[in-house]
Amino acid sequence: MAPPDPAGPPVPRRTGMRTARTISARDASPNGARPGPAAAAVGADGDAAGWNAVEAYGRLCRPGLVPLLSALGLDAVYERAEGDTLWLRRDGKLVPVVDLVGGYGANLFGHHHPDLVATARRCFDEQLPFHAQASCRPGAARLAEALCRRLGDYVVILTNSGTETVEAAIKHVLLERPRPTLWAVRGAFHGKTLGSIQFTWSYRGPYEGRGPRVRFLDPDDPSDWQSAAAGVDGVSAILLEPIAGEGGIRQLPPAFVEWVLATCRPAGVPVIVDEIQSGMGRTGTFLASEAIGIEPDYICLAKSLGGGIAKIGALLVRRKRFVEEFSLQHTSTFAEDEYGCAIAVEALRVLERDDLPARCRARGAFLLEALRSVQARFPDQVKGVRGFGLMVGFELHDRSDAKSYSLRMLSRQNYLGYVATAYLLNVHNIRVAPTLGDSRTLRLEPSAYVTEEALTRFVRGAEELCALLRAENVAMLTGHTIGFAPGAALDYPVAARPDTQQEPRTSQRVGFIGHLLLDEHVTIVDPSLRAFGQEHLEEYLDRTAPIVDPMVFDRIHVRSRTGEEVHLSFVGLDLTSRQFARARDEKNSRWITEKIETAVQVAKNAGCRVVGFGGYTSIVTASCRRVRTNGVTLTTGNALTVGMGVAALRQAARVRGIDLGSSRLAVLGATGNIASTYAVLMAPEVREVVLVVRNLRSPKLAPILAAVLAAAPQRAVRAVDNLAALADCPLIVSASNTPEPLIYPNHLGPGPVVICDISLPPDVAEEVALERPDVLVVTGGVVRLPLDEDFSIGGIPLARGHVFACMAETLLMGLEGTWDHGSVGPVTVESVQHAMAKAEKHGFAVGEIHVNTSTSRLMGLGYAQHRRHRTV
Repeated sequence: MAPPDPAGPPVPRRTGMRTARTISARDASPNGARPGPAAAAVGADGDAAGWNAVEAYGRLCRPGLVPLLSALGLDAVYERAEGDTLWLRRDGKLVPVVDLVGGYGANLFGHHHPDLVATARRCFDEQLPFHAQASCRPGAARLAEALCRRLGDYVVILTNSGTETVEAAIKHVLLERPRPTLWAVRGAFHGKTLGSIQFTWSYRGPYEGRGPRVRFLDPDDPSDWQSAAAGVDGVSAILLEPIAGEGGIRQLPPAFVEWVLATCRPAGVPVIVDEIQSGMGRTGTFLASEAIGIEPDYICLAKSLGGGIAKIGALLVRRKRFVEEFSLQHTSTFAEDEYGCAIAVEALRVLERDDLPARCRARGAFLLEALRSVQARFPDQVKGVRGFGLMVGFELHDRSDAKSYSLRMLSRQNYLGYVATAYLLNVHNIRVAPTLGDSRTLRLEPSAYVTEEALTRFVRGAEELCALLRAENVAMLTGHTIGFAPGAALDYPVAARPDTQQEPRTSQRVGFIGHLLLDEHVTIVDPSLRAFGQEHLEEYLDRTAPIVDPMVFDRIHVRSRTGEEVHLSFVGLDLTSRQFARARDEKNSRWITEKIETAVQVAKNAGCRVVGFGGYTSIVTASCRRVRTNGVTLTTGNALTVGMGVAALRQAARVRGIDLGSSRLAVLGATGNIASTYAVLMAPEVREVVLVVRNLRSPKLAPILAAVLAAAPQRAVRAVDNLAALADCPLIVSASNTPEPLIYPNHLGPGPVVICDISLPPDVAEEVALERPDVLVVTGGVVRLPLDEDFSIGGIPLARGHVFACMAETLLMGLEGTWDHGSVGPVTVESVQHAMAKAEKHGFAVGEIHVNTSTSRLMGLGYAQHRRHRTV
């Protein structure tokens, strides 16, 4: 999942609207906590001076993250915390939220445990030194004693975080047993600093090879273990998570553990266990490794060791393995501070006093049983329920093949877990989070003091979530992002078809980049979104557009009448014509061009040798000239679009009884490339060509007049700068660049009149259709396929068996095996004639007049949507 372009459009803040929910005193907190006087009134909407926390955090701290959080509805600002409750401000009021994330496992004691807070205050009251480096530190000694009493004879190295603890373990093991390789487990997570990230399966990509050399073992593949065993003498250590936290709450398989111990012990390879998330009793035993029979040589602790209020970690190395030189080589400015050590010592005391492992076992058993009941009711929505104590994973099924376009997209781009998380937060006031390495698994790691009431609230929310997933009701699942609160219509009918997925059976493979033409066309592929209405739908699409990446939807073959065929991959952009038009008007289209660039790469990765550009994509990339991706052939499809436009103009004239040879043709915007090409192509067929231009002194005009005369030396050609000339022309081609319509009913002479309007936005005003039924407006952008009568692409409202001309040119290039760029840059008469010849060869023909008088004007209507929205 690529983060949104930080230079792109700011994701709009949600309004104060939310799903209506009444919070009673009883609901305020599962453990009875109440917001006190210390709760500040500064939230997401900022303080009295207008400061906005979300905006500032996004701009100054996390520019790649906050737009994503905002679009999903996860841009919460929490103002207070106590126990298993966080408070956020919504509509000016503090709202309690059940916190089941638990600081990614760090909040075993809950927020602000009173005993730990009292210890912290004592540290300040007694003015214990924070900085006393190069001295003997009594707090560190007490903490080391407390850990060793519980775990055995170790030397304890204190750190400031989990990833630093792993770094310390790596450094020490390379001193103890210097070998070229270390082992880790596929799917593991051990931190994100440069050394530890080499052992982190899902995040190491950009940094791989810039630290220790790591060989990953597949814990489910014995053949992989045996292959690795041959090199055990060259291994420094193996690093294990007894339970993979970020990997989806998965325990190491017993057979793999048995093999590790049998292989590493005789070879002298130390076993390092990462208990940073699983340790301190969270899984029901102090160390999760106890339950699977591992006696570790190294132990990594952090997170809960600090009681949720101190940043502290600890590496424990068995004394017989400890290299004393390490005490001099590894130091830290902030490690061993009296404050952190005192908190950790008190945390261990409270853990033992309140028997937190037993609490975790009991609450975990209650939660797992309840969630397995949910899975039994919703087997197609819940893939798995896993857990040990209060380290629980609730895994959703992949919905990549859902009927709903939106649900397919969310799943394929790994957003499903985050959308589920946002729904639970905004609708049910419950906070959970996906695991970082398995985003469809929701993690549940509350404090050991969590109540059954709080866990039951999650279970009920999970049931409603699964009901929405089963109904594929994306509107109810995500409507909270725009303050939309529909009724409880869980069984919204989903009539949208799934993608067509045909594996290629030919080497002739092309891609086509398209987008939704009108906002409402998204409801063709996701009917639940009809519930939003036009106003809410526009806001919804504007929120989601910046974060959704292009992806391949339909994959389908198209046949030629010659017997050849080409395989098409349709790469969809979650953008509409209105959004393209707005970005162009506001000169803020860079974020869109970046998405188009990504789409080209997606098509290339899918094996496509030609990529066609549909709708506005060719306009914002300057007819493909701004595309940077190499190694793939590009085309705007403009050559065939012009050729089919000419064919549609002829067809429309014939339908309306207009004789071309005796008629005058006006070409509006004639100094432009496409309009002048129309003029040259049509000149031999009409009595006179009238070039309508803004400036009769334009240096572009003379060569165009010459080209038209050269094409039709026996025809009259003249240039004018007045729209009044249209009144004498029954045939009009219009291709201006103006932002507002140019042609109104008063400009037109008596009918019949045929106008080929190829402008974006359209040149023909809406009043023409209302007041002049004798005027036929076409664009010629629709082509009928020769053989595939059932061909269709989801979200494109064309009659079956039809494609837009830009897609048709792409298909023809694949059928011809043409790997040189097609219509890139200006269109020429020769390129149009060549494209039409290929169309004739393969049986591609202009669509019937009815499809070229309505459907092909949809991009123009998309611009009209933008214009109306702008003027309201």
